[in-house]
Amino acid sequence: MKKRISRKKRLEALKKESDLALRDQIRRLLALPMDRRTNFLRKRISYRISCL
Repeated sequence: MKKRISRKKRLEALKKESDLALRDQIRRLLALPMDRRTNFLRKRISYRISCL
């Protein structure tokens, strides 16, 4: 028979898992080239030109 996991233990495990997921997301984004990381800052000027 399995023992029930307490609410506190479940919350600690969830916090640890979400922290690991956040760190993984940060690592993946930092591994991208600079132009892909700062793409949200770019503004289109014309058909083929963009600037910061």
